[in-house]
Formats: sequence, C-alpha cells, structure tokens
Amino acid sequence: MPLRVGLFHCMGLAGKLNWLLVRHIPQAPRSVIFFPGDISDFASKYAPYSYSLEGLLWVLCSKFPEDNVILVKPRMMRDHFSIYVNFMQVDSMGNPRYLAETNSEASADPPEAVAVDHLQLLLASLSKELGEELPSPLLLLGFSKGGAVLNALMREAKATLWSRVQAVHFIDTGLNVPGVFVVQGLQELKEVVPENFEIWLHCTPRQLEDPGRPFVAKEHDEFQERCKSLGFVVHRRLYGEGLPVSLEMHFDAIRCFETSQDDKDSGPRHCGFFRSWQEIADAEG
Repeated sequence: MPLRVGLFHCMGLAGKLNWLLVRHIPQAPRSVIFFPGDISDFASKYAPYSYSLEGLLWVLCSKFPEDNVILVKPRMMRDHFSIYVNFMQVDSMGNPRYLAETNSEASADPPEAVAVDHLQLLLASLSKELGEELPSPLLLLGFSKGGAVLNALMREAKATLWSRVQAVHFIDTGLNVPGVFVVQGLQELKEVVPENFEIWLHCTPRQLEDPGRPFVAKEHDEFQERCKSLGFVVHRRLYGEGLPVSLEMHFDAIRCFETSQDDKDSGPRHCGFFRSWQEIADAEG
C-alpha cells in the first residue's frame, strides 16, 4: 500500500518541538495519535525497516485507512531508548523520573502537569501547517514505553482534550520500573470523557511473562480492575499466547491489536507478521 506522508516539526509547550510523521486525509472522520516505544527511529537510522517509524506508520495506516494518523516521535533517542522529555520528566533511559526515583506511582510526588498542554499545542501547530482543523474524535495509542505518555495524559483530566477522545489503546505497554499505568486521577478523568469512551489493553507474553519484571502483569490486572470499578468500559486482549517470546512478538501487537469491537482484520492470526516482513526484505536483498 503506497503512502503519502508528511514530516512536520511542530511546536508545543514553551517552544518545545517534536517531529510528527503524518498521513493526512482531508475531511477525515477521526485523528489517530500514536506514541511509539524504544528501538524505532527513522528508517535511515535503523534497520530493519519494519521496526522504523515509517514502517510502523505504514502498519497503522493499513489499520485506520480512512483516518488521519499522527506518529509523535520522541524528542530524543539515547542509544535505542525513547526519551519523551517534552511530555514528562524522565531519567537517562526514558522512564518517568518520578517513578524511577520512588519505584511506585502511589508514593511519588505528582509530576509536573505539562503533557496535555504540550499535545494540544502540537496538534494546533499541525493544524496550521495542514490548513485544516484536525477532526474529533481522537484515538490515543501508546506502544510499549509510549504507554507512559498515555499515563501522563490521563493524569491530567482536562476537558479541552479528553472530551474529544474516543478511546485509549495501551499496546503491549510496559516499563523497566513499576508504574506505567495510572493510579491517581482516574475519577476526575471519568467525569470529563465522553459516554462512549473506551480503554483497551492489548498484551503479549513478551510483557506479561517477563521473569525480570513480574510487576508488569500485576499492573495490568490492577489497572483493569480499578478502571472497571470506576465505570470505565475496558477491553483486554492477549495475542501470541503459547508462542515463543521474542522481540517480533512485541512488535506484532501493533499489527494484531483490535481497533474496535467490530474490527475483523486484526487479532492473533497476525502473530509472526514482523518476522515474515523481515524475511521477505532479506530475501529481496
């Protein structure tokens, strides 16, 4: 599927800049905003292509063929670590600093609330570049470490953003420290989201069965129960059950995740997608 995409250097809060990789469709019904995780960078800086930002955008556009798709590149890459420093304070590995210092969101001091304002200003800057207001509703997607940005956004229950958000998708989310899911502020968020708002948890054994991070599976369970107790609609899916754990499995979650309950083109049958993609690329030289 050929794509026409644009790369925009947009200004957010306090003059801070992020690159946005965008597939724009005039008068699109929705805008999909994606925060990638570690490893992925522009194709010229990383091989294989399938893990690049352009490769991930291609997969997302195939899943959302009628919508605007906006990939937010982290402000910095340190080695292969994504550093979302414009959305939150982070340590040298890109983990939210307040989590890295306390090892628990519940015991941490509240971080500086800048994520929502920064995102809204980025989108306003992009709208000016495109000459068109970005449509609502919005879908927010966070893959792997990108889920930490969703955490930062969900802690700030500002109606100017959240009244426009239709769904949040945590795609195989996890960090090297506990606290990737929101503990505080969910009650306030429930009061400002639309009635049809949904939370999706998409998981693979790569995250849930990591022996070095047993807290990841526990956090998924606790977050799901907490959201349900507050009246949120929560959907949870597992992809790759019983298959060998690998990096490809982790990225497969991007192809497998269900975009809605009516999505018939996703699911576990696409496990192995990224491995096959790389094998084809290797064969073609």
